[in-house]
Amino acid sequence: MKRKNLINLLICAAAFIFMAVYILFVDGIDNLLTSIAKIKVGFLILAVVLMLVYWMMEAWGLHAALKALHPRQKFRKTLLVTMLGQYYNCITPSASGGQPMQAFYLTQFGTPLSDSMTALLSKFIVYQFVLIVYTGAVLLIRFKKFTGQFAPLMMMVIIGFIVNAVVIALLLMLAFFKTPVKKASLWGVKALGKLHIIKAENIENKRDEISDIIEKYHSNFCFIRTKPLLLLKMIIYTIVQLTAYFSVSYIIYLGFGLSETDYFTILSCQAFVMLVSAVVPLPGAVGAAEGSYSLFFKDIFTGGGHSFVGISVFIWRFLTFYLPIIMGLVISPFLGKLTKNVPAADNTA
Repeated sequence: MKRKNLINLLICAAAFIFMAVYILFVDGIDNLLTSIAKIKVGFLILAVVLMLVYWMMEAWGLHAALKALHPRQKFRKTLLVTMLGQYYNCITPSASGGQPMQAFYLTQFGTPLSDSMTALLSKFIVYQFVLIVYTGAVLLIRFKKFTGQFAPLMMMVIIGFIVNAVVIALLLMLAFFKTPVKKASLWGVKALGKLHIIKAENIENKRDEISDIIEKYHSNFCFIRTKPLLLLKMIIYTIVQLTAYFSVSYIIYLGFGLSETDYFTILSCQAFVMLVSAVVPLPGAVGAAEGSYSLFFKDIFTGGGHSFVGISVFIWRFLTFYLPIIMGLVISPFLGKLTKNVPAADNTA
């Protein structure tokens, strides 16, 4: 394991220990034991099933794109690569390590690099588009209600939404306005060279790199645009994927025997937690995710004189963050054996 990934993994482990200790001392042992005794195991199993649905939808979306490009692609390999992507997303800042590692392992499984990159970027474009529409709709419907109660936190939600909106806006600009974007980018590199931010000897290399990235992205977008049925299928998978993820907290809520808060309010809170987490450049947005979850749900996970928010944070975070890490650690050692007898892929991009 690379040193950087090891450090990120240690950060995640430290965050897990801190979260456990925090819940123990803040909630108190009596309240914690009451909470554990209260939760129904069946609902915990259902919450795990929802996470399985989330991962399967992620895998099916990616596999649909891969099959269109590489008909011999096997789903079990796509599923393994998906879980590895989830693992690296969790242990790298801003989930930046998932796609590069997925591309690497897909080529190890015999998928050409060009097909891998096109499928991964197609999945990313669709995911970002659905995420911004989904969370935008939630914001529009529930903004007024939440602003009064969570004014400072909602500012973070808006920033998170803007960050994601800027990403999809840039992607669309690259897709529909390739030439002006390319000219502006190359001009920017030249300007940075004149300001001595980029070394003079590196300017041409940087211009070539940026030009190549823009051309590849544009061709990837053209691939999706020419396959409307594939695009629709990937959008449906992503909607189900996000709904499953946003529903985990509601199942945990029902597991404590609570029922006063409606499903859409809890889904909205979960969507807002995701947006807050988007602006924190730490592995898994550690700290921000747990903190925003506690603030949004503190008055919801309450009943019968007990607060269940502490243990609910722990369960939610374990299922959505630490479980993928554990699964990634279990899967990783076996990948070398799985790829040993696979013919080398054509890695021309």
